[in-house]
Amino acid sequence: MDHHVMSNQPNRRNFLKQSALGGAALAGLPSLGLPQFAFASDKMSRIEALELLVLQRNREQRRVLKVISSTGVAGYADFPDLDYAPALGGVAKEHLIGANPFAVEAIWSKMRVAGVLCSHRTALDYALWDLVGRETGRPVYELLGGPVRDRIRIYYYGKPAKQQLENEDAWRDMGRQLAKQPGAVVKVDPWLNFERFIDKKAWENVVHERGGKIPTEENMAFNEMVFRCLREGAGDKLDLIHGGHGQCSAEGAIATCKRLEQYDLLWMEEPVAPTSSMDDMAKVASATTVPIATGENLQGLEDFTRLIDKRAASVLNLPPPNVGGLTEARKIATLAEMRGMQIAPHFFSYGPLCWVAMANLCMATPNVLILEANSLRENPSGPRSLNKNLFFKEPIKIDGYYFAPSGKPGLGYEYDEKFVVSRKRLG
Repeated sequence: MDHHVMSNQPNRRNFLKQSALGGAALAGLPSLGLPQFAFASDKMSRIEALELLVLQRNREQRRVLKVISSTGVAGYADFPDLDYAPALGGVAKEHLIGANPFAVEAIWSKMRVAGVLCSHRTALDYALWDLVGRETGRPVYELLGGPVRDRIRIYYYGKPAKQQLENEDAWRDMGRQLAKQPGAVVKVDPWLNFERFIDKKAWENVVHERGGKIPTEENMAFNEMVFRCLREGAGDKLDLIHGGHGQCSAEGAIATCKRLEQYDLLWMEEPVAPTSSMDDMAKVASATTVPIATGENLQGLEDFTRLIDKRAASVLNLPPPNVGGLTEARKIATLAEMRGMQIAPHFFSYGPLCWVAMANLCMATPNVLILEANSLRENPSGPRSLNKNLFFKEPIKIDGYYFAPSGKPGLGYEYDEKFVVSRKRLG
């Protein structure tokens, strides 16, 4: 194996100078042409092409990014349904084509400094890790440091039928039934259920300065009833999550949390809108013993660093399409671990390769608590409406409230290209 000495290492003064120059910081990063992560091969791998695939089965379509190496191996990622692919193509032509795909960290740095959309940077990073895993014949979680667990705990939303939402016995029975399943967890959004399905006044007629709402006394009583009945039905054999969807003001969230503390919730998720004020989120977190979770509306390392610094939450819901990829997600996870915070990636009806990418992160990250699996495609035991058309070569198999990865190379799952109806080269 040939070893190359890198001669362009920046010293501290040059690095700071380059950082101050913005785009010029690219010059301080290692050349992507150097095989920094060389492996035994007769032919050194290079990125040969990026393709945007459209797969279709019946009326359903998927958009997929494919990164192809010079060895013929490819990595895949779900691609956001945006019209900015040509911009990524321009970056690919300048920085990616001919680069060493094993230089994932250097590529991540270049994409970040070059201002690539976080969603596109995320997709590219997932595809690169998938490619590297396939090149080496190893699952991605082994490349991320190896497994710290043998399976991942997962959770879903749940509620009784619409006409039973105010029926205490329906909630108790739901708790009893869920408690029979090992590891069961349920997320409920009583604020949303009360507002959408129950014809009663949900919010006071006041406008909070940051846009949050104050729940009525009846609304808060409904919230308390839901978790009291679930706990009465399940005892301590069920974990409970409140999904807040950023609807409340800080004062309204605190008042609700105080009534729920006795029911030992796993967390309350986004009681206030984090994009409006992380200070409000921190205010709620410091005023209640209910753990606060947030993150689905944040992007990348910058947002999560501010969140962590403010201690505005103790559980971070990393968003798979916008977290910046596995490279960025594990940086966030490490920062969180240093502050005693846990990771629980958010997931609601995103592309299934995003989900298995997060599953690989969860397998290799010590401070992961749980992984959401709502509206997961390519999962035959999931929502039938979303799984009429399967595009993977093999489906995602979930055992109740646990998931064990396939152990296959790369992300472990792969789209079947027999469904490709459009193929466009980027760059």
